[in-house]
Amino acid sequence: MHIYYHDIIDQLGEPIWWDECAVPRYCAFTPEECSIYATEVALVRIACQSCGKTFDVAVSADSYSEGCIRDYIINKDLHYGDPPNVECCYTGIVETSISLRVLEYWIMVNHKFTRVPELEVSLGEEQ
Repeated sequence: MHIYYHDIIDQLGEPIWWDECAVPRYCAFTPEECSIYATEVALVRIACQSCGKTFDVAVSADSYSEGCIRDYIINKDLHYGDPPNVECCYTGIVETSISLRVLEYWIMVNHKFTRVPELEVSLGEEQ
């Protein structure tokens, strides 16, 4: 379950995307806005398993992570976990999320992020 950032959301409105820890973000998404140690980053559209509200969230991996995001995308097994807490429904804050689509996929090559559109694919039933 994630923190409900009502103080931020009430002041700034609906975020553009959410980071790996379900913190609302209001800048344009770039892989550089994610974990400083990230070597792979994906912007993924997910949905609350309970009510279906969608969110665009960041998923990242670093050189110390087991497996890689690329493999999870290819196997259609990429998961974010609990959706951001916006109190979208009664059970949503304790439900998991459903991964729908990889909107952007980036990998670090020679200390620079490179976008790989071939991995920007559907992961499941899109809404």
